[in-house]
Amino acid sequence: MKTPDIRIAGLGTYVPETVDARKAVALGLYDAEDYEFYGWTGAAVADDMPAPDMAIAAAQQAMERSGAHPHDLDLHIHACGHEQGPEGWSAQHYILRHLTDRDIPSFRVWQACSGLIGSLELAACYLMAVPERTTALLTGSDNVGTPNFNRWAFGIQNGVLGDAGSAVLLSTREGFATLVAINTGSTAEVEEQYRGAEPLFPPSLTVGRSMDFKERLAAAGGLEETVAEVVRRQGELRTEIALRTLAEAGLEPADVTRVAHVFTGQESYLKVILDPMGLSPDQGLLEFGRALGHLTVSDQVVGLDHLVAEGEVGPGDHVLIVAHGGGVSITCAVVRIDQRPPWARRR
Repeated sequence: MKTPDIRIAGLGTYVPETVDARKAVALGLYDAEDYEFYGWTGAAVADDMPAPDMAIAAAQQAMERSGAHPHDLDLHIHACGHEQGPEGWSAQHYILRHLTDRDIPSFRVWQACSGLIGSLELAACYLMAVPERTTALLTGSDNVGTPNFNRWAFGIQNGVLGDAGSAVLLSTREGFATLVAINTGSTAEVEEQYRGAEPLFPPSLTVGRSMDFKERLAAAGGLEETVAEVVRRQGELRTEIALRTLAEAGLEPADVTRVAHVFTGQESYLKVILDPMGLSPDQGLLEFGRALGHLTVSDQVVGLDHLVAEGEVGPGDHVLIVAHGGGVSITCAVVRIDQRPPWARRR
């Protein structure tokens, strides 16, 4: 989908202090062999700070940077991968309450780790549908440091998980960058592998069952074989969507300056994502991301914010955003940097 009239007016992030992966190994939280093999050097840890509060901090930064007034907002979408607070509670409206007193719609989106980037497409459609709508705020956050979850032993995607909040302010009026094109797709058949042998009812959280993706994936007929099939199927669709989105933006892979992607500690993992697109891991954020852990829904926005803030991209540069989550959801977008915002460093 082409979205040339949708601008990025603001970005915001909240990334807590990091814990060194070697300390996690010494504490017995992180397997020493996994530490050596997977390449993670740390993880951002929010301790007991609620996830919605991180989203609020990121949103306030995005709005301050953009100069937008709280009364400008026409839509809010909040994305998350993990529980945000009391069951049955509306975290998105808690966030909205702290940002504006306008009675605008506020939705929560669950698309696993691609939820925030996928929400960009939903928000763009919402803004384009009615000319009077001008501004949409998207937030994302997770704190995975709950008692029944070990962030250092996530079990899939060579994963160590970090905590973070992030925000994007979209505008039809002004901004430092343009959302040129965006597309989303699903590999719905993969939900079976991620479900495993667990019953759908009662939900696992309600009976205190811990999340174990390795166990679920292994139940589908062997862990290595199942993971390989998920990676193959996901990779095919991800590449197709990325190349289609570039084509809609009038670009070739050679026109991409940098890539904002899911964080990883392994160059080999990044190559699996980028090689089929004709892109190089050097265009990604390997070194930056491996110190933070996989920030669930926030990797790509934290990565884009880093590229802009540090002056690693500037006017005329194109950033390809690649997001996938839960094996089943994929969104790719092209962002063109139009001007250097005041909060960015000079190259």
